[in-house]
Amino acid sequence: MDETIKDLIALQQRYAALAIESWLSNSVFNLSWWFLLILSVVPWLIFVKLLDKNRTLQTWSFGLVVIIITSFTDDLGSELSAWVYPIKFVPIGLLAFPFDFSVIPVSCMLIYQYFNTWKTFSIALVSQAAIFAFIGEPISVMLGTVTYLKWKYIYSFVFYIVTGIIARFVIQKWTS
Repeated sequence: MDETIKDLIALQQRYAALAIESWLSNSVFNLSWWFLLILSVVPWLIFVKLLDKNRTLQTWSFGLVVIIITSFTDDLGSELSAWVYPIKFVPIGLLAFPFDFSVIPVSCMLIYQYFNTWKTFSIALVSQAAIFAFIGEPISVMLGTVTYLKWKYIYSFVFYIVTGIIARFVIQKWTS
């Protein structure tokens, strides 16, 4: 095995050990961790109550596209040191689970379900993007669940809009 690969494996093992140690001593059960727990569960409880059973497959498919985009982008941004997650819901993997697999896809699925035209969908999507980027993210920064190193809230605003548009476009092409 190449020396570089061996070094990478050793670094990954060290990172995993440090991540678990940090999570156990700094994250789990603190106020920010409970915030992440609530963000992981409550959106899904709301979604189950509001889901239109006649459009379940389409809505879930839309949500899956959003999850793929957000989780890939989140992992990429973290790898490129654009941001870090000092407080995590789980110690390793799924860096931003409450956001990538709960808050963002659930809110996007509800927008997709309730706003059927491109015009109303776009208005709702821009509103959601503004709330997430300029209210939700600053709260997350304040609570210490994320630290931006090379990222600005305006980038998130654009990202949320582009993600919703791409997901809707994919699902419309898939279902037509």
